[in-house]
Amino acid sequence: MNLPAGKLPPELLRPFLRATPDPPPDVVLGAAIGEDAAVLDLGGDELLVAASDPITFGSAQLAQDLLAVNENDLVTTGARPRWLVTTLLLPEGIDADGARRLLDDLAQAARTHEVALVGGHTEITVGLDRPIAIGCLLGTLPRDGVVRTAGARVGDAVIVTGGIAIEGAAILAEEHAPALQARGVAPEVVAAAARLRRHPGIAVRRAAEILLQARAVVHAMHDPTEGGVVTALHELAEAAHVGLAIERDAIPVFPECRIICDALGLDPLGLIASGALLAAIDPAAAEGALARLRRAGIDAARIGWIVDRVAGATFTVDGTATPLPTFARDELARYLESVEG
Repeated sequence: MNLPAGKLPPELLRPFLRATPDPPPDVVLGAAIGEDAAVLDLGGDELLVAASDPITFGSAQLAQDLLAVNENDLVTTGARPRWLVTTLLLPEGIDADGARRLLDDLAQAARTHEVALVGGHTEITVGLDRPIAIGCLLGTLPRDGVVRTAGARVGDAVIVTGGIAIEGAAILAEEHAPALQARGVAPEVVAAAARLRRHPGIAVRRAAEILLQARAVVHAMHDPTEGGVVTALHELAEAAHVGLAIERDAIPVFPECRIICDALGLDPLGLIASGALLAAIDPAAAEGALARLRRAGIDAARIGWIVDRVAGATFTVDGTATPLPTFARDELARYLESVEG
């Protein structure tokens, strides 16, 4: 069976990860479903953290997005991003000015995110219709400061910062505006959705830093990306071996995203969601955490609770609990396939 575009399904990843040899003692946090980065112990007072993510969908600000998605994976562990290695795969036919602009944008993005661009690889690649950028971001964190997706505890409040789904709505608005307007989406809605990439943007570093001001009460953080917030919730539950009780209507969906998804027949909760941050917080500290985020101008909401694994993962809609839905692929990938097909 041919696999659809998007993340490899967990049923393929699980046996691979189980068959992987046990990591050596210097691997504090290794490969696992739901974990955003690896944590390595090289001695000394700090741990080394590494994450890798690409930008494969078309992007009008490829370099900034590359820094943001890799930074998101590091900060969810509590780390400070420091060094970037990147691979740029450029399509045949790109001219020197276009390549130069991408390189200049990458250097500027590294400066904006306060990381050093320390190496990488560039090439013109056969068969591409757009540039693809792959980042490997390294950072450091204190020995006692590791935050794991697997750290969520029964009783924790589940909160989400930002809103759903910034990246997906922006990509659809930027690259499929004629199709949206043909389906009755007003031009001002399309323009507002495109602006979401710039404000509030897809970086979650500030939200993570605010939450970590009370690090002891933050038991887990996770970065929703492909597959949307619902897929990220499943990943969090699997990593921590817990269940979830999620209130669908508590999940904040940007109005522009909802309008676009309704027009295209998509579910915003399965749409690529970079720009949101999931966290499992000690229930006694949840309201204080939400208040700190809101004072900083960051929207945040409690969307449910961590429950015992035997209860499963549920979605409460209009007072009725049903199983938390699953998405075999990201809703953006599903839409693109329908257009190309």
